[in-house]
Amino acid sequence: MKIMRPVADNAGALAWLESALEHARDRGQKRLENLLKTVRTEILFEMRLTAGVLDSRSPAEGEIGEG
Repeated sequence: MKIMRPVADNAGALAWLESALEHARDRGQKRLENLLKTVRTEILFEMRLTAGVLDSRSPAEGEIGEG
């Protein structure tokens, strides 16, 4: 049996999220707005990661130096 990872539709999720953010803002739901902003940050991070943006850094970046 082959196990497959589900494919995430980040672009679709981001579009829905922007709509939900607008809805929350229009209704003054600050807690929901803050939660949705956090989720948006995570989706954007994942999109950058899958696009290889983080992989394009040099290996020395972000590493702890030996001392």
